[in-house]
Amino acid sequence: MEQLTNEQALEVIKDMIEKTKEKQCYNGFYHLLWGILVSCAIVAMHFFIKTQLYHLIGYSWAFFGFGGAIASIIYSKKTYEKQGNIKYPDLGISSMWIGLMIALFFVTFVFPILKAYEWRIIYAMVSLLMGSANFSTGIFLKQKMPIMNGILWWIGCIILIILKNYFAIMGVFVILLIVNNIIPGIYLYNLARKNNGK
Repeated sequence: MEQLTNEQALEVIKDMIEKTKEKQCYNGFYHLLWGILVSCAIVAMHFFIKTQLYHLIGYSWAFFGFGGAIASIIYSKKTYEKQGNIKYPDLGISSMWIGLMIALFFVTFVFPILKAYEWRIIYAMVSLLMGSANFSTGIFLKQKMPIMNGILWWIGCIILIILKNYFAIMGVFVILLIVNNIIPGIYLYNLARKNNGK
């Protein structure tokens, strides 16, 4: 088997990245899925706070988090089965987002139970992690939308730390979800349908 030159190896890597970028157009599913699940977790959190069932807040976040992780894994498996194999960029991005899910579990469930911070800080911590994952994805794929989503999540994180009123915090977080998950998810979904001629 012939050994690749540096130029050929670079072209192979560029080709893999370009193919991965194309696949990202079909990942509106993840944006919508996590936007909806986190929105449900917020509604549940609000309900438990109003009813003073504070001990159930962490469990609700864990429930929606695990549900999202399972749905993402099943969807990813079906997608990869259709594609036939997994390229390096796919594996890298998937690994990063799986790591995010694990980090979110600790941030929203384990650390609050251990009294590491107040429950309201969960919003800022989630924003911080979502910003990191989106920004890294955008840099890796050289796409502006996830980079902007990451920056907006980080700006939101600072605002959420400053705010003290619970309803103001929840309102800002919902806006972040709509701007960074729901709208991109709808856009990517419609783009996928357009590319598939639907």
